[in-house]
Amino acid sequence: MSLLDPYIPLLFYLTVWVAIYALAVRLKADKHGIIAKPYYLMLKTVAFNSWLERIGGRFRRGWLAFFDIGAAMGIGLLVFVVYSFMNNAVGLFRHSSGAGPTLLIIPLPGLTIGWDIFPYIVLAIAVLLIPHEMAHGIASVLDKVPIKSSGVFMAVFLPGGFVEIDEENLAKRKARTKLRVFAAGSFTNVATWALVLVLLVALYQPAPAGILVTGFTNGSPAQNAGLPQWSVITQVNNNATPDAQHLGSYLSTLTPGSTVTVHLSNSQTLPVVTGKSETNSSRAILGIITANYVPLRYQFLPVYSSYQLLTAFSWMQLILLGVALVNMLPLFPFDGDRYLDTVLGVLGLKSTKNVRIVASVISLGLLSSNIILSYILFGTIFPR
Repeated sequence: MSLLDPYIPLLFYLTVWVAIYALAVRLKADKHGIIAKPYYLMLKTVAFNSWLERIGGRFRRGWLAFFDIGAAMGIGLLVFVVYSFMNNAVGLFRHSSGAGPTLLIIPLPGLTIGWDIFPYIVLAIAVLLIPHEMAHGIASVLDKVPIKSSGVFMAVFLPGGFVEIDEENLAKRKARTKLRVFAAGSFTNVATWALVLVLLVALYQPAPAGILVTGFTNGSPAQNAGLPQWSVITQVNNNATPDAQHLGSYLSTLTPGSTVTVHLSNSQTLPVVTGKSETNSSRAILGIITANYVPLRYQFLPVYSSYQLLTAFSWMQLILLGVALVNMLPLFPFDGDRYLDTVLGVLGLKSTKNVRIVASVISLGLLSSNIILSYILFGTIFPR
């Protein structure tokens, strides 16, 4: 295996990207509203403006109630994210077991993440960005704040949408309108996160019920013994394996060369002679890449598709809530900064500049300390 093999798909993708960019420049795509740059392609148009206006007008009362709730919850989101980052930074500094890694997702397939994870992250980011920007647009048209343009983009690996609001017009509006607009994106992301959570609870069992075999290591004893990929292991030598932790604990009691009987969810059994770990020659392994198998409440999908859907939902939950909260940090140019500015104005503060600068410095310090300490303690979290 060549050292370049893991990067071949990345190089192929970038080659296709360069070809698309060159074609867009050659055909003068800007005449059709397509802006082509080396690092992004953007469709900027006013065609979506009327569409956003129709959506806002059709359910006006419902949207007003929705964004009023978002405007009110903005304070809670702002306070919660500052407290959470502060608490986690202190925990990381003290090496507390309750402190977890801060996720900084830079989706460069083959470099910072594996290609197997890449599609799920792209989908999650699309589900994050497009409704986020649509929410800003709909919240604006409710109070007749003009939208200059809107569109979609692809920034090499990141898909998304955008809405360009008339900022000068918005600046002259009442505080209630501005609070709705500034909190709309993050609140919509939180609402989408809650919807995904409801779907997870409705579709999937609350606990894993076995080990899903998603792949095999080189020279895998299980693969050599004929264990099928995407099968579900429920027992090993009549010892229940509801999750990967139970399987690992049982294998740690065995020595390499032991013959074990693997029980599958379809009632099949298979004898496997365990191999030895590359990092610990005294540790027995089956040579499988696993994930906890969480079954659907109603089996309307095959195991592989069920796993894909669960993985997609899991990444959506992670990214939707995380980015929604970070976006409400009172840090320029996040929405939280402009939200704080409006709140300070409501409280009667005439000059908000100094307070916003202090809030931005504190927020940047909290965000940076979480990322740096997280990297020092946990390293990179994405497999290559």
